[in-house]
Amino acid sequence: MNIWEQRIVAAFVEHYFASAPKTGEEKRAVLRLRHAILFPQFDAASPDEKESYLEAAEALEQNGLVKINWEKRGKGERIKTIICTDFEKLFLESGGAYPQAEAEKIRGLFKEYAEKFRVHQSDNAKKIHALLEYFAENFSPREIAQGIDRQAADDFIRLLETFLDPAKLEKISGRALSILLYRDSKRLENILALFNTLLSRAQKENIPVPSLSFLERSYPDTLISGNIILAYKQGNKPPLVSASGLILGLPLESVESIGGIKPIAEKERPSALIIENKETFYALGSPRKLGFELPYDCFLYAGGYRNQAVAALIRLLAASGFCLYHAGDLDPDGILILQNIRDTAEWPVTPVLMNAAVFDRYLPWSRPLGKGALRQLDKIRADTRAIPGIAELIRRIAETGCGVEQEIVDYRDNIN
Repeated sequence: MNIWEQRIVAAFVEHYFASAPKTGEEKRAVLRLRHAILFPQFDAASPDEKESYLEAAEALEQNGLVKINWEKRGKGERIKTIICTDFEKLFLESGGAYPQAEAEKIRGLFKEYAEKFRVHQSDNAKKIHALLEYFAENFSPREIAQGIDRQAADDFIRLLETFLDPAKLEKISGRALSILLYRDSKRLENILALFNTLLSRAQKENIPVPSLSFLERSYPDTLISGNIILAYKQGNKPPLVSASGLILGLPLESVESIGGIKPIAEKERPSALIIENKETFYALGSPRKLGFELPYDCFLYAGGYRNQAVAALIRLLAASGFCLYHAGDLDPDGILILQNIRDTAEWPVTPVLMNAAVFDRYLPWSRPLGKGALRQLDKIRADTRAIPGIAELIRRIAETGCGVEQEIVDYRDNIN
């Protein structure tokens, strides 16, 4: 094929995947592309380029791959649409496998291994069986477009098989496991990336998914402090008691082992202050030294937009009955982080010293915001604007074009 034939075929392949039907839906009979999509610069192109394009389209039509629909007044000179009716031939011409057939084979593979996992009685085996059953029902050409081929499916199943013997996953790094499974130190990382979207869809539909976060090459963690008791999910383990209120560093793996949090001094409504920036967290969350005490039982470092460890602790504090408060930057991102925390907690979160009065007090030391930062204000929802003080703060940010960083705010006065 010449270059224009390749371009036309590539355009049909791209649009095939973009509009691929879900598994079980009726297959499309044709794929129709407008001339403006295939060659938008046609009118400004040179006569030779126009001729090459038209000849390529006619060659593909003679080959039985497409059908040309010409403009009525420009037959042979101006194309209206090009229609492809033979998708198997389309992918044969492009050098790839026909996605419908490939998807069907991969669904069969998932079904086959789902049955193999059915005979095992462990909790992990039951989760994997349910997951593979879901894949067998829902895998489609869309996943083929994302790069999941037969080899990727085989490799993912090989990873799942290791969960039948959890000891194989102990005390080994992700890259070392990748070499063990695939003789390739990067393959496991690539497999997890390929299956990320499909796994997320499964989770949204309440399909149990084995925890794979420990294999990802990211290590989310956070800081927490206060006179608190951390109770483990396993009831036979003694709780972690932080009697001196020291700052504790908790990675996601440790957070996931915690079942509940409570203050050492029993309270009907304990409180926790979530703090956006590290400098302020260390100022407010360190154990009191000179008798000054803030009215919170617990302090949590958010680090801006929360990571998985922060999100898990926020949900845990909410589930443990804590009243949640948040202190952050007085700028568009600071308000959006508050919004994000409220979404994560699914629980009321009250802003602390995030209002127009505090903004105006520190305006002389504020920083100017660019147009991109100010456009972030458009992302703040109505329910967030309805929080007391936030609408007035947004107005002052928009009027001044400035933002106040949390680190310059003195929280010792007028705090809650």
